Amino acid sequence: MGRHTSSGVYYEALGSGDAIVCIAGLGGHASFWRPVAELLADRFRVIAFDHPGVGGSTKAADQRIALIAQAALEVLDAEDVRVAHMIGHSTGSLVAQTLAIDHRSRCAKIVLSGGWAKPDRRFRDLFDLRHLMLEKLGTRAHSAFARLFGYDARWYEQHLAADRLRFDGDDEFDVQTVLRRIEMLLGYERSEELAALDIEALIVGARDDFIVPFHHSEDLARRIRNAMLVGAVGGHFFPQVYPDVFADHVAAFLDRRAA
Repeated sequence: MGRHTSSGVYYEALGSGDAIVCIAGLGGHASFWRPVAELLADRFRVIAFDHPGVGGSTKAADQRIALIAQAALEVLDAEDVRVAHMIGHSTGSLVAQTLAIDHRSRCAKIVLSGGWAKPDRRFRDLFDLRHLMLEKLGTRAHSAFARLFGYDARWYEQHLAADRLRFDGDDEFDVQTVLRRIEMLLGYERSEELAALDIEALIVGARDDFIVPFHHSEDLARRIRNAMLVGAVGGHFFPQVYPDVFADHVAAFLDRRAA
């Protein structure tokens, strides 16, 4: 199922029909989307990729939203797809915004999931803390934070909770890459350009999202004039907690004809 573009971007493609490019969040892994992809693959060609410098993709010296957007376009070219729907979750929502702003001709509709238009002070404080934790406490503590505060409490108890948290050793990711990725998302802000977008957008946010609270989704919906807002539950990683609900929202939106 996995393939590489000529420049070394790893991607997965499943199903047939109109193409959807799924863009993951801070972790940057295509695997984030597998539960959703399996649900949509009977009607769509679902494509997801590892961000440059992450997972199976070639290591990248730099981490920038524009480079991830370029990787998405390379994947489309590799699949011989001219136009696709773009679904971005969290950091991936910034990539989807960039694609809609800078490469409108390649975008059909966009879905911004658990995303934001601009970081507010709380957002900056939270990610400054995550940056510090990664520097001082290591990858296990950083991953534990993401799981504890990113997932619905019941889902965490059923799928992730262990007898005790372990902080010895390291998770398998490069610290410097993740630090640069946190700096990347804190440095991105093109909110004033969203008002000029002429594209159908679905904004999905979880009302119980601790990491990116729902008011950020409300802000996105206000800024994009042809946007529809949907409230969800399941914490920040709600597409993984309730993939069937998320897939239903996406399919209904993509099937809807423009008024």
